[in-house]
Amino acid sequence: PNLGGPSFSLRLSKEKSEKLVLEETAYEEIERDFQDVLSELSGDKSLDKFRIEYEKLHAVMKKSYDNEKRLMAKCRELNAEIVVNSAKVATALKLSQDDQTTIASLKKEIEKAWKMVDSAYDKEQKAKDTILALKEEIVNLTKLVEQGSGLSMDQDSNIRDLLKFKEEVTKERDQLLSEVVKLRESLAQTTELQQETERSREEAEQTISQFQQEIQQRQNEASRESRKKEKLEKELRQVQMDMDTRQTEIKALQQYVQKSKEELQKLEQQLKEQKLQRVNFV
Repeated sequence: PNLGGPSFSLRLSKEKSEKLVLEETAYEEIERDFQDVLSELSGDKSLDKFRIEYEKLHAVMKKSYDNEKRLMAKCRELNAEIVVNSAKVATALKLSQDDQTTIASLKKEIEKAWKMVDSAYDKEQKAKDTILALKEEIVNLTKLVEQGSGLSMDQDSNIRDLLKFKEEVTKERDQLLSEVVKLRESLAQTTELQQETERSREEAEQTISQFQQEIQQRQNEASRESRKKEKLEKELRQVQMDMDTRQTEIKALQQYVQKSKEELQKLEQQLKEQKLQRVNFV
């Protein structure tokens, strides 16, 4: 999967960190506002009902905020794991590609070595055939000598030439045999190296598959955590709206209570004045 590369992930992480700082600052302001309102409500027994409800709203908001922070930390952790695993997959893919190139090169070397072995083997067989033919000719000439037929100077020279040629061919055959042995050893080493590289490539492919599965799992988990976070943010916004509404109601009620107190004081003052007037009248 295309994850946008490490630079994108780092940029995304930085943006999320900045957003988190802003959210923490906003939460601190809300917390201060709550304490201010709570302080005002605590001084008036008539507002206890609102104070209790306001405290409940604050508890819900705090729980939602804590859950959101936990989910944010989990998302950052999952994103970090995805970046690490993506880097591992890229490395494993590079190794796998290198192994495939090495395997192709080794296969060519093996094919070339087999051709050289076949060529050397053909030469060895020809040398063997030549040696056998020379042996037969020498044996025939030797029989003629034993039978007392005698040899002419040409035949004697021919035997020496044949013996010399046989010696040269035998030497060439021995060299070819040595070359075949070396080629077979080289071929065995190259074949073993190819098999080892094949195993390495298979292991790399298994590792890639494993990392890709892990990345998919982390992405799925990150997606689930992200949905939970969005749900909590929505709940948190609703709680904030409810708290704002309650604050407005509390302020309105405080104003109403204050106005009622002022009117009550006016009525008490009027009653006092009326009592004084009655006393004076009597």
